[in-house]
Amino acid sequence: MGNHRNRLSIWLAALLIIQIFPFSVFALEDGSYPVYEGSANQSALYNTIQFTDLQGHWARQAAQETAALSIMRGLNNRQFGPNRTLTYAEALTVLVKAMGAEAEAQQAGEAQLQPKVRDIVLMSAADNWAKGYIQVASQKGILTTQESNEILNLTQAQQDRIEAQIEQQLKTYENRELTPAELSTLQGQVRDQLTTRATWNRPVSRQQVAMWIGRAIGLEPAYGKDMVNVYRFNDWRQMDTEKIPMIEAVLQRGLMSGTSAGAFSPKGQLTRGQMAQLVANIHDDLLEVRGLKKISGEITDIENIQEAGKNKRIYTLHNEDNSKSYILVEPNQKDFITQKNGTLGLSAQLRAGDWMRYYINEKNEAVYGAVDAGRERKVEGFVDAVDENKLQLTLMDFSDKRHMLTLQPATQIRINGRDGALKDLLYGMEVVATLRGDKVTDIEGILEEDPYRHGYIPPGSRVKVGDILFINSDTVEIKVGDKREKYRITPDTKLLRSDTRANLFELKEGDRVLLSFDDIYSTDIASIQVEDQERHIDKIYRGKIESVNERGKEILINSVTVYQDGKWVKHADAKVKLKAENDKLFEGTMKTTLKSLGAAKGSEIYAAVEKSYGVERIAKLVMKQGSTVLYESRISDIQFGTNKMTVDNNSFTFHSGTIVVKDNRLVDILNLDASQSIYMAADLNRGSRSAAFISIEGTGILDDRIDGTRIMVYQGKVEDIDDYGITIGRLGYQLDYLKLQDNRWTEVSRSKKFTLTEDSYIFDSDLKKEIDSSYFIDTRYIDYEDIKDEELRQRIKDRFYIGKSAYFVVKETNSGGETYAEVLALNLTPKVVFDRGRVNTEHSAIAIIDKVDLDSTTMTLGNLKYWNALNQRWETAAGKETVIMDKAVILINDRPMDRDEFYRLKPKAKVYMIKNKKDSVNDEAFVVIVEQ
Repeated sequence: MGNHRNRLSIWLAALLIIQIFPFSVFALEDGSYPVYEGSANQSALYNTIQFTDLQGHWARQAAQETAALSIMRGLNNRQFGPNRTLTYAEALTVLVKAMGAEAEAQQAGEAQLQPKVRDIVLMSAADNWAKGYIQVASQKGILTTQESNEILNLTQAQQDRIEAQIEQQLKTYENRELTPAELSTLQGQVRDQLTTRATWNRPVSRQQVAMWIGRAIGLEPAYGKDMVNVYRFNDWRQMDTEKIPMIEAVLQRGLMSGTSAGAFSPKGQLTRGQMAQLVANIHDDLLEVRGLKKISGEITDIENIQEAGKNKRIYTLHNEDNSKSYILVEPNQKDFITQKNGTLGLSAQLRAGDWMRYYINEKNEAVYGAVDAGRERKVEGFVDAVDENKLQLTLMDFSDKRHMLTLQPATQIRINGRDGALKDLLYGMEVVATLRGDKVTDIEGILEEDPYRHGYIPPGSRVKVGDILFINSDTVEIKVGDKREKYRITPDTKLLRSDTRANLFELKEGDRVLLSFDDIYSTDIASIQVEDQERHIDKIYRGKIESVNERGKEILINSVTVYQDGKWVKHADAKVKLKAENDKLFEGTMKTTLKSLGAAKGSEIYAAVEKSYGVERIAKLVMKQGSTVLYESRISDIQFGTNKMTVDNNSFTFHSGTIVVKDNRLVDILNLDASQSIYMAADLNRGSRSAAFISIEGTGILDDRIDGTRIMVYQGKVEDIDDYGITIGRLGYQLDYLKLQDNRWTEVSRSKKFTLTEDSYIFDSDLKKEIDSSYFIDTRYIDYEDIKDEELRQRIKDRFYIGKSAYFVVKETNSGGETYAEVLALNLTPKVVFDRGRVNTEHSAIAIIDKVDLDSTTMTLGNLKYWNALNQRWETAAGKETVIMDKAVILINDRPMDRDEFYRLKPKAKVYMIKNKKDSVNDEAFVVIVEQ
């Protein structure tokens, strides 16, 4: 009883505060939360929208919602008319109301009232207001002058018909003894009324409504390569040319669809029910201009109380952003309209447990609430991945189907009946997720506890997801949010990329990885799974903010340039739209928001962009804060304590907002290091230089690797071949064999023996034929008749390759102080002769693959760089270059590629190439080493 009195006292205190302040905050149990009231107009509005013609209609929910929000009205208090054809005037009226300009439109209509002629009333209030809605639609840019003129354009026959109707209608007033002035005024009003009916009250087309909707919510028309959806319809050629880009934008947003799979019916008509659904689709885009805010949450408690002899009801809501709020209603006085299970009512139909989205006006009154109709469902399976930062849980159900669930802060998580957190859901744990609509309300984790094996931990039952900060042969340090965590790589650690085994050297700083552990108390990693190329940086943009769509999480930039080959190149498109779905948006050292960026229109930005499923998404963005200075040089000194570095004898600051890219990955500023070759775009402001974008250049495929291996390329003659071995010797009388070291050829005087294996790839670039490695390994046991090619058979039989030149691609592994050298690929070049110490014009290049032509066996290279031995650095070459590949051995991640496997080469892959001038125009490659 005492607890009840205490609680009642709290409510009465709250009510007293509410009486003093229309919107207030009061303390209740564990914090201070907002209290919203019902609206005094809602009960009256409810009585005017109880439509009887929506039962069973597909647009029932949308029609009820638009009516409850005072955007569309019924034909009368009981009829909505969902199948009635929509007119031009009605469409514009609905859109102006949806933009919150109803009062402005009504006042504009009143300003156009014509003087009355005695007691004769021709134009109703609705007719006069319609003029106001059309005027405001024009003022707000929904309706253009050209469109207005087209609608008002009448044929001569229509004009004649109107004149005849005017004459006939005026005859009805002949006995009223009207003055000539009154007759003239009346004639004008009749003409106005009949003209409006013949123009604005005609059916509006689907393509026109699409155009108006796009303008109302500020959509950008789609052009060029972005125009794809309209072409799905067989009748797209029937669309007005100037309307196609906006129709495309509307289709991309999912606001409209076709009338069938293959038809849009651009000149077809729209019904009021269809318009109601369109308004429901765009309503969230217009909340701000209507002075509304939308909140979603679960009703956790409903309490009826009395105060000053009045019955009142308080709803407690736990919102999806983990906040709490209260709605106070007074039945029949201050209430709000609700929709639940397709039925309109007042708040009395709500129940605890209902998940409701509700709308609050500028007076902090609840004006509408909808209990979303999604039925409760359950998803059962095993935990596949957990991302605490994004509040995401990936489940693999019992049919091996993946489900990615996004949790709300209010989602209840329990493990074996005990409260838990997202981080407690372990890899492989069985879970049951409860969803209401698309909201995850509860997750129950089931952790088996075997009484006979106390302390047993299921393999892989702990996972960590983060970005690689540093990695070597036995340790990986990852960033998880703002934290750094270090774990141990063991000889038993499995490495996976795209569900296939990978090499340790394929893991790069900036890679997103999922670490699994068999022992939850150990730092030893059981497996590392690498996210593939969806998170690689595709482009670096520089441009100006044109607009920001907070709801769609999109930024539109213009004056766009893109970083290519050490230069900023003008983008082919005038504008570029980027998704901005993470929080890596910076203004200097501080994070910023989409709202703040929206207020900074015209400001310049740098953006590192990923391309996921064809959509460009911002991985990191920083606002430009000064004049641009560009540098391409080495870091001579760096101090992380002061966040300063020296480049070209100039001092620069760097910070958390600086975009740093290495190996096409977004990396941390901690990955900067002295002696690195970099390209940098910096802001010069008041004499100080601040790094905005840094590309760490020239990270070599032939550098020492984290797993203790490296790729070496040698050029020499085949001195001897024996079982599982091949010896390299001098190229000529006065020329030792050569080793590619530090990107240049150096002579090595002593012969060296390498290991050949069954997997070694051997190629004769003269015959352009592969050679089975067994012909070199088992030289004493070859059945020459097994060799089908006659010329090749004779060469093997005659030991033709002894004394002939070749490129040796060798993988060297250091273990226990010993170096093991295995031939991965051998490119035999018997026609290349080295005479008197002179070497052909081979040269090294690094690049990325732009494209591969399977028919011509050529590779086009972009971002091409050649080694400058004088300056000891890679220097950018202009443009792109196509290289002939029919004489090359190609390795992908240390695996030699057969001649019919060109399709395995991916655009954007890194390439190290040794090539030669074939003629004045073309180069041909001999060794191509690819990382992808």
